[in-house]
Amino acid sequence: MLGIIFIIFMMIFLFGITVFVHEWGHFIVAKKCGLKVEAFSIGMGPAVWKKEVDGIVYKIGALPIGGYVSLPQLDPAGMEKVQGDNDETPREELPDVSPWAKIAVAVAGPACNIVFALILGTGVMLLPQQEIREENGVFIAEVAENSPAYAAGLRPGDEVRAVNGTTVKSWYDTQVESLLGSGNDGDVDFEVYNETDGERTLQLAVNHPEENPEQLIDGVKQAEPCQIFSVVSDMPAAKAGLQANDLIYRVNATVITGMNHFRELIQENPDTEIVMHVDRAGEKLTIPVVPEYSEENDMVMIGIQFGGSLGLPWTLTGNPFKQIYSDSSSIFRLLKALVTPSESKQAASGLGGPVSIFQMIFVSLQIGLLTTLGLIRFININLAVLNLLPLPVLDGGHICFALWEGITKRKVHPKLVASLVNVFAILLLSAMVILTWRDSDRIWNISRFFKGDEQKTEQVAEPTPQIPKTTEPVAK
Repeated sequence: MLGIIFIIFMMIFLFGITVFVHEWGHFIVAKKCGLKVEAFSIGMGPAVWKKEVDGIVYKIGALPIGGYVSLPQLDPAGMEKVQGDNDETPREELPDVSPWAKIAVAVAGPACNIVFALILGTGVMLLPQQEIREENGVFIAEVAENSPAYAAGLRPGDEVRAVNGTTVKSWYDTQVESLLGSGNDGDVDFEVYNETDGERTLQLAVNHPEENPEQLIDGVKQAEPCQIFSVVSDMPAAKAGLQANDLIYRVNATVITGMNHFRELIQENPDTEIVMHVDRAGEKLTIPVVPEYSEENDMVMIGIQFGGSLGLPWTLTGNPFKQIYSDSSSIFRLLKALVTPSESKQAASGLGGPVSIFQMIFVSLQIGLLTTLGLIRFININLAVLNLLPLPVLDGGHICFALWEGITKRKVHPKLVASLVNVFAILLLSAMVILTWRDSDRIWNISRFFKGDEQKTEQVAEPTPQIPKTTEPVAK
């Protein structure tokens, strides 16, 4: 019980600190630039706690979907109704602020999220790494002979190189591109390769991850990546030239289906040369290795340690700048899909809201510190990118208003700003409500309460730690 309470506390804390970092950036730069700050809130809606200090109201809102800093010189009419501010007292006349100061304040929030993400990425790089994101290939382990995929030509051992023309480097990438490219008929072009048949393009039917999270393609099982985390010196693997981050996908003619399968093959070949087929940063290598029997451990060994790969975009380790690039690439891919007619419907179906975010944090906390730090880093980049979109309710909208003022020397009328901000705020909150309902129904099947008696008697499946979403939007 205490463990669950601690996890719930950490979920709220980790999401809250992300929002705090963003709003603190606005807050501190606004004060430095001389702007009037009326309120600093974590959470939206009516306050469950508040305190006024030096004329600034600090509070916690009832709705944990974001936060705000109330700046009347940046947002003249404010978002009182949306933010939960009901004070009807007329504001004092405030001096004008230069458009460049407004831009600095608006940019400060996303910038702080990026800096915080780099700090988290550095932590991920420095921590002892037990989870490595596979980025060296996607391999098929099993194909049922009576499946449509087998009839289309897919075979065990095939490497998936591209989906609908987009290169994929992980199973997560494959799921995302399959979802976005499936259209109405569910068929997707897979570019696959094996040494016997060469390169082929196969049209395969794919499942929506929420309808069938276990199998992307009926009758097909992907190979669990066997990516080397470390190599023990003076052991067979090191002597043969295997290196950390090598991805082992075949031993002799046998396709590896997972780490346990690999270990079984090693146990079957003591003091016998076997050929390791590995992918090293895209280069295919064949490396002969002779496993040795260890009397001390009473088992056959080659001297490697695997990293448990999750295949999710935030589990990338190493250079923190590469981590940030990977995070932002995933988010921009989704944004591109949302404005691409052939992908927009599928992209929208893959969106998640606050419930999905808390679910992901819950799962990551159970997996380990490395995954949790990576996820919070990913959410910070998500928050930074989305808030820079040129929509009036977001930081990007305020930047656009300030740029117009700086270039034309004319302000956008405060009433127009207020109208646009409130309209888009209502649209954003409506989207959050819809996503919250959809995510809650997906996890707890709450729609059963609104169906007939027959549906009400159905059992509700427990939520699993699988996260088929693409990227999760976070409200500012």
